[in-house]
Amino acid sequence: MIEITLLKLSALMASISSCWRLLNCFGSGHRSEQNGAMTVGSSSPIVRRVSPSKSKFSKFKVNLPFFKRNTHVQDDIKSEEVLLTFQENLQQHHLAMAGQQLIYREEHLFALKQTGVGYSKTILEEDEKEKLIKDSEDFIKKVMSTVEKSFDIQTNEEKEFLKEAVLAIYQEEEQDRRWEGVEKNERPPWRPRCCRLAHDRLLQNMVTQRMEQAKLDSNVNIKSSVQLEITAKGKQLKEDLLQIAKNVTSCYPKENVCQLYAKIYHQVFRDKLREVADYGLADDDCLHILQWVNILYPEILRHEELSGVIEYEHLEALLPGDILELLEEQFLTNKENELQTWCQKALSSEKNANPELMDDCYLSHLAIDVIQCVNALLTSSKCVLGSWSKTQRITHQLKQFLINYQHFLEKVIEDNRVNADAVLKANLPCIRDLRNYIMMNPDPFPQHIKNDYIDLLTRIRDTCHSYFTKRIHKALKGTYSKLGTQEWIKHNEHVCSELLDGVHRHIQEIRNLHEACVKELVSKLHEEVLAEYVRKMMKKKIKLKDEKKQHQAAEALRKNSQKIHALFTEAGSDMEGLEDILPKLAELLTLNDPQCIELQLVTLSNIYPDLSEAHVSAWLHLKANLSPSDFKKIKKTFSMYHAQTSETTVGGQDPLPSSRNFFSKVAIKQSFAVL
Repeated sequence: MIEITLLKLSALMASISSCWRLLNCFGSGHRSEQNGAMTVGSSSPIVRRVSPSKSKFSKFKVNLPFFKRNTHVQDDIKSEEVLLTFQENLQQHHLAMAGQQLIYREEHLFALKQTGVGYSKTILEEDEKEKLIKDSEDFIKKVMSTVEKSFDIQTNEEKEFLKEAVLAIYQEEEQDRRWEGVEKNERPPWRPRCCRLAHDRLLQNMVTQRMEQAKLDSNVNIKSSVQLEITAKGKQLKEDLLQIAKNVTSCYPKENVCQLYAKIYHQVFRDKLREVADYGLADDDCLHILQWVNILYPEILRHEELSGVIEYEHLEALLPGDILELLEEQFLTNKENELQTWCQKALSSEKNANPELMDDCYLSHLAIDVIQCVNALLTSSKCVLGSWSKTQRITHQLKQFLINYQHFLEKVIEDNRVNADAVLKANLPCIRDLRNYIMMNPDPFPQHIKNDYIDLLTRIRDTCHSYFTKRIHKALKGTYSKLGTQEWIKHNEHVCSELLDGVHRHIQEIRNLHEACVKELVSKLHEEVLAEYVRKMMKKKIKLKDEKKQHQAAEALRKNSQKIHALFTEAGSDMEGLEDILPKLAELLTLNDPQCIELQLVTLSNIYPDLSEAHVSAWLHLKANLSPSDFKKIKKTFSMYHAQTSETTVGGQDPLPSSRNFFSKVAIKQSFAVL
């Protein structure tokens, strides 16, 4: 009994001595590690080195700390260090130091375990182990509770508390790594402690809870429960990320914790959107979710205070492709129906309205209404869907509107309504505005759709132009009948003046039409008058038997061309290319060498690809002195060349300008007797 008592007393004294040495080793609270050594203390470190042949903690070398004289104060003033206990460090939020103390006690405990076997040592180890476990639990609770207050941080002191907690977690992770490779029965049962994993799980739970509890102000005017929930969570996400970026990021010096928070919030928000999208959504709710996916959520991640902190491009898509496609399909279908309804309503209003007269011009609001509607739908749809390519199918609905529009104007002409003039004059600017809008907005209109719509609008415009030009041509029919006749040869200047006077008079009668549309109408009339002039010359009513008459006719053609072009140009025509047509045809009349005629025809064919063999035959009919053999040879040469050039220009070409497809407007019979 006496021997056992002595052994207990000896063990107790050894424990007390060890504890005193331990307390003296916490002078400065600094821990460093270099080349396999861990140091705790101020000047004199506690060093633990790992033996290659034994356990990591087989030997400890403990040195008592000493204090240096403070050279910044008087020599007779001694520096003092206040040594805080573990509990004091914990209470004062010195979590990094408290963690170091626990780590030292842990290593000291397991180093003691390997120095020998004794009953007294076992008792001490168990007591210290239980106390260490209890202190460690308190320590971890303190660290995690500090992390849990991250969203409430406002002051610099609170930031320092979180920095201490983060540093303590880093230390625990490092200590876990230092125990790696040690047998399970030789390392502490709480290692690895996995503080970082617990930290990340805590953040996940914090974020999930905050998002679940997110509420909007009662005064927000949103009736849909889906929109209320999504908006509330989006608002919470934004506020929390800004708080993290402002007050928390600096507390994690070794990582971008804002990116970690962003990933967690992203996943929670993503799961909620998927959950909502799995059910059938009303059109407004569908639009709301797409706005969050493509507009509102990206704006949050690109916020100036989050710029450079959150790498949003590394985050997953908010919605998987299949769900996103279904929502986009629902959205596009709704917008197609909306556009169709708007266009029908606008056209219906136009049918029932009387044209307004403003600034001496008839005016219709149809184009303005339709363009504003289309542009608003396309622009908003592009923002919601994220790209122009996805909005292009909406523009397909515009084709049916244009077809209905064409039928409406044709019906106005067919019924010969009293106000037909006014209706057509009011709608010509509308046609022009619609055409310009489509041409100047290539993004929502693919090339093939744009070409289709421009062709359709051109036909509508030509229908309106024909309404006005047909009346003019009818009034000029008597003058046209004199062209290409003996009267034209004898009294050329008189016939030309009569034609010009009639054209000028009718142009002056075009009133109450927008200036730009007047120019287009005059250009159309210019082309048609010249085409009718050439057609009359090709009707085989005259033959020029000798060179003198051919030269006289050529000179008359040149003079007529100058006068006609001057009249229409002054009236506003922009068909500059028409000026050379009659002079080039006149040159054919002055040529007598078949090869020269062939060369001139090749030149004409290059300039006017629609010049046909029928046109050539009809014009050469004027040259009565051309032999049948030369006529056949010239026709054959032209036909061969024309066939070759036609093959190279077919397919993939834009519509030719009016001056280049002039001869397609000259309608003549396709067969002629061989001279």
